[in-house]
Amino acid sequence: MGYAGEGRAERTVATADRIEGIVRGAMPYQVALWLDDGGKPGWSCTCPVGEDGRFCKHCVALALCEECDEIDLDEDEEDDWEDGLSGESGDEDTLRAYLRGQGIERLVDLLLGQAGEDWRLRERLLAEAAAAGGTGVDVEVWRNQLEVAFCGDDFVDYAEAASWAHGVQQAIEALAELVDLGHASAVVVLAEHAHRLADEAVQYVDDSDGWLTGISSDLGDLHLRACKKAAGDPVALARRLVDLELSSELEAFYRAAARYAGVLGEAGLAEYGRLVTPRFEALEPGERRVGAFRVTQAMVGVALASGDPEQLVEVKTRVGLRIPDDYCEIAKAFARAGRDGEAVDWAERGLAAFPDRAWQAPPLRELLAELHRRGGRAQEAVDVFWAGLAAAPSLQSYRRLLDEVRTAGFDPSGWRDKALEHLRGDRHPASTLIEVLLYEELVDEAWRVAQARGCDQRQWMTLARAREKTHPQDAIPIYEREVAALLQPVKSKLYPSAVDLMARIQRLYEAQGRPHGFAAYIARVRAEHGRKSSLMGLMARKRW
Repeated sequence: MGYAGEGRAERTVATADRIEGIVRGAMPYQVALWLDDGGKPGWSCTCPVGEDGRFCKHCVALALCEECDEIDLDEDEEDDWEDGLSGESGDEDTLRAYLRGQGIERLVDLLLGQAGEDWRLRERLLAEAAAAGGTGVDVEVWRNQLEVAFCGDDFVDYAEAASWAHGVQQAIEALAELVDLGHASAVVVLAEHAHRLADEAVQYVDDSDGWLTGISSDLGDLHLRACKKAAGDPVALARRLVDLELSSELEAFYRAAARYAGVLGEAGLAEYGRLVTPRFEALEPGERRVGAFRVTQAMVGVALASGDPEQLVEVKTRVGLRIPDDYCEIAKAFARAGRDGEAVDWAERGLAAFPDRAWQAPPLRELLAELHRRGGRAQEAVDVFWAGLAAAPSLQSYRRLLDEVRTAGFDPSGWRDKALEHLRGDRHPASTLIEVLLYEELVDEAWRVAQARGCDQRQWMTLARAREKTHPQDAIPIYEREVAALLQPVKSKLYPSAVDLMARIQRLYEAQGRPHGFAAYIARVRAEHGRKSSLMGLMARKRW
């Protein structure tokens, strides 16, 4: 959803055939969407992409912002509409009528013939037959099929990984069908086997795109669903889960005690704790090896499953509160237990403990503000984000402060002025102030700040786009500097972008009534880069 989902698209005009609005990107852009007299869609946006006549992300944001009326169809119209989308309704009706006219033996032969070529269909039919007869599926056949899907004998390189993952996912989907066919107990066993195969695949699959993470997650979800339906021995399940959690490189069974608490029950959780606690207590203070991490997270899972925040505090403090998320997790545990006062205390302690880790603080700030809101302390919630702006000035922290001010029902104008005055201080980065000023459409002040305190080329380009209509003379040298960077010898792939920007420079010179200025500029470019034949060819097409 992008800008629309973040509330950065604001509609200002809406008629039957036209929508206008403002979308706040690097700076506010004017966007319009319309239908012409012939019903053909049109659009415009003041961003660089929109000004080149292309449909940009700001147009998308405004379109998503617009509330669309629901289309009311009567039942017949709805059927016709769906048939028109599929384009297959007539064929399906023809086949259905034909098959109904066939004898049962003919249909059985057709289905068996297809099942002979489609293992998934064959195993589904066998599973249905087993369920109808009160027997189980052949677990060994399914084990073999999973092993074929994972094909652990050969290395799977990057080019083959997507196809390999697709085959594995198909096997998992087929396995998932067994749960609804009444074979949940078999699926529990098979999902555990598949997870071990996935864990082994870490050694022979080039997983640069993260396929194994998705496979592991799907297997974890499937295993839990099957366990809920199978209603097996919770103590035996606890023992297997401990082994799976502590021996796996993948995370399907991460903090399994908490995730499986409803299935394990009191007896299973007790067994889980009995097996994990001695290993946890045997860890050396500050131990960082992989095995120690797994044991620690397993113990955290046990503490979370207990529902007792004090138990979580004991586990976390024993290994050390190393990041803001440790405090956040403890605060959430107290909040879930209805102990909001202690939750607030832990959240505040976390923010105080890591004043220099602003990038890790947002979840903790959000939780603290929510707790204040829940307690009717609107001003304290606003103060949380004022402190966030002071600790880590950015457009994001500025916008979050004003959002909270509006949520609290306060007048945002005073807070806006207060925040801007704070950001204008010399100790804050000029880049942040420039970004906020552009967001607030204070373009002239942003320009003055950039001239006085400097900024990077990316911001100079944003400033140039913001000022080019009213101050083209300011934008031209910035664009010329960007062209020079794009024309470096090692950047030949960027020549088309450079030429596009040169065309923009041409428009600005002509808008000033100075075509001779552009001619002189082109002469300088030719003199400096005349040996670059690909660049010269692109310029020739522009008749420069």
